[in-house]
Amino acid sequence: MGRYRRVTDSCEETIDLAAKLGHLLIPGMVVLLSGDYGAGKTEFVRGIVQGFLGETAVGQVASPSFSLLHVYEAMGRRVCHYDLYRLETMHVKSGEGLFQDAEEEDLICVEWPEVVNLLPQFRKSVCVHMCLLADSQREVVIEVAEDCDLGFFMGKD
Repeated sequence: MGRYRRVTDSCEETIDLAAKLGHLLIPGMVVLLSGDYGAGKTEFVRGIVQGFLGETAVGQVASPSFSLLHVYEAMGRRVCHYDLYRLETMHVKSGEGLFQDAEEEDLICVEWPEVVNLLPQFRKSVCVHMCLLADSQREVVIEVAEDCDLGFFMGKD
């Protein structure tokens, strides 16, 4: 498994890091984002959308906490952005049928994936863990399976 660790010093730096990752992701992948509340997961998705769909889609990105899903589209591609935070308080654990709106070629980003037991299957996944270190400083750890080729981006911790 490839592992990359970086400390970012601003929201912009976090978004830039995510945009670099988003540029390398391929349709059909899943990005699982975990970390404390307020750690910057939605901002990281904003960067992924920027890198994967381009600048025009960035303004659409918002936390889908209350709707569970936002879909962003540009350049004939889609990002399905799930935020499962509220499911924990609703005591929903199975996740069955949760990802039915995502198509095979969609990039799926899931905030709070640990809340459900059933995540999208048969897709290459990238795990992103974020930790708030100070007001604007975050530790970002990105892990990918051996069979995911993210090129120069991935390095060893």
